[in-house]
Amino acid sequence: MPGPKGLKKPLFYFEPLSTWDLVTVWGYGVVTVIFIFYNFCDVGPNKVVSLIFYTVPLQLFNYFLNYVSLRNLKTFLIWCGFGAVHICLFFLLKNNTVYNGARGVLLNTTILLFLYQGLRIASRKIQGQELGMPTKQYKDLFDNRDITVWDFIFFAIYFGSFGYLSVFAMSKV
Repeated sequence: MPGPKGLKKPLFYFEPLSTWDLVTVWGYGVVTVIFIFYNFCDVGPNKVVSLIFYTVPLQLFNYFLNYVSLRNLKTFLIWCGFGAVHICLFFLLKNNTVYNGARGVLLNTTILLFLYQGLRIASRKIQGQELGMPTKQYKDLFDNRDITVWDFIFFAIYFGSFGYLSVFAMSKV
């Protein structure tokens, strides 16, 4: 039964992974293996840069391009699995002085995934529709609906949190 303003699906649902989900999950899995090899086998000199470029783009990607996929609880849980890998890496790198405070960005993935779900729940309660992604044309990129003031507010909350967490996490670099 659809909810208010045309909510077509329940808040939490399981669907098979789309082609997009499979490509992004497998792609990030490969990137994870490369990152682990690069950093634990002493292959490269720029370990802090590789750590930042391994984690930060994912945290941005999940809101910019993966926000519809994250509505599927199966996809969300897979990305939470990557967040768990990031937490494990955080503790594995604990005694490595090369990373200093930069390893803190690994913790942000899980926090931002749950923040996304919190904003999504708030959007459904306040607006009666799914969280949208603001664009220049004031249309949602995937749902083809008008963007509201609330969508901009939620966007600002997510990216303000992302910025604060990133600066806070790397404050010791």
